[in-house]
Amino acid sequence: MALLLDTSVLEPEQRTDAFVDAMGRASVPCAIHLEDPAGVSARMNVWNLGAASLFRSESTGMRLTRTPRHVRSASMPVLAIALQESGIGHLDQHDEQRRVPAGELLMTDLTSTYDFSWTGTGASQCLYVPMDRLGLPIDTVRDAATRPHHSNLYPLMIAHVRELFRSADQLETDPAAEQLGEASIELARALVASIAHANPDASAPRSALTLTSIRRYIREHLHDPALHPARIAHAHNISLRQLYKICSDNEFRLEQWIITQRLQKARAELARPATVDLPIATIARRAGFVDAGHFSRRFRQAYGLSPTRWRQLRDCSSATTSD
Repeated sequence: MALLLDTSVLEPEQRTDAFVDAMGRASVPCAIHLEDPAGVSARMNVWNLGAASLFRSESTGMRLTRTPRHVRSASMPVLAIALQESGIGHLDQHDEQRRVPAGELLMTDLTSTYDFSWTGTGASQCLYVPMDRLGLPIDTVRDAATRPHHSNLYPLMIAHVRELFRSADQLETDPAAEQLGEASIELARALVASIAHANPDASAPRSALTLTSIRRYIREHLHDPALHPARIAHAHNISLRQLYKICSDNEFRLEQWIITQRLQKARAELARPATVDLPIATIARRAGFVDAGHFSRRFRQAYGLSPTRWRQLRDCSSATTSD
């Protein structure tokens, strides 16, 4: 866990600037207004789960306004899925005004303009999902963000976010933290696809749902070196051409995603104490790599160190934690 801000340890005259700085580092560029600058109180924390991340903010009243000028500045495209923990949030985005009481979920497209606020004291638990990892058309994501409650997965996402924050410190240091982040992204993708499917006017729901099924199939068969595009297409009763069109329509790089998933699976396995005596070649095969040398080269390209060195570092980290 990284503590971004705790105003209780700061002098009163330092707190406003510290709030603006911390919020600026935790979110995308926006204008930050405080309801009571002289009496501001806040605590902010972040946790990393691989490609996904968590951000919790508890504070006195504030308002975040993202203007066209902010949108034009460089920032990573992100979908924010936030559970209102306390207080009542208010969001104005895409010509929709939403009131979010405690216990409800809010999806915010951070690539666009918006206005978000709460008065009094409020708290929010936010899951950040990179847009490019969703592999869905931006218009589909933006449309879904305006009506998350239209999906049967809405209660599941609420429960998922709540549990992530309940054990965030332990989950961040777990060897499978990166895989948990991927699972969170998959759930976010399924939520968006489900909302799109519920909209009869949406143009991309079938494609999005098929892609979700394709990703699930790949994850279930990563161990099989015979996992090829033709087999994936056959399993979904579509032609190879249709498979590539679905991937193209959703800006999804099929072969690269398979490699990335296999590397992440192997990386997590190498970090598990239960596999410390297994040869690296065995772990590579379990992740679908036939050639151990090819696996080692790919691993080094992706993570900047060899599988052996990664295992050594994780062993040292585990030993230090135990001590």
